[in-house]
Amino acid sequence: MAVKDQGDVYTLVTRLAEECGKAGLAATVISPTRVHVNAGVHSRLAETIRCHPDTDERLMWWWSWGEPICPAARIDLAVRRIAHVVRPGEGGR
Repeated sequence: MAVKDQGDVYTLVTRLAEECGKAGLAATVISPTRVHVNAGVHSRLAETIRCHPDTDERLMWWWSWGEPICPAARIDLAVRRIAHVVRPGEGGR
């Protein structure tokens, strides 16, 4: 990934953290490409989400286990899918 894209990635990561917060999740930017998300202080379920390109150089959100979540531009979809994983009993609200 070109250096000029790093700012774009960090902006996306910051936006993902903000939108997760609006959805009631605890989200912390832990690096320019990663967000740590959980359902709250007492939650045992957490996930570290990464933003990086796929093999076709499209920016994507990725689970910690290496599977793609969705295109990075689809923050709304990413938040819903992340919420479903860290709050499975609540259906991702």
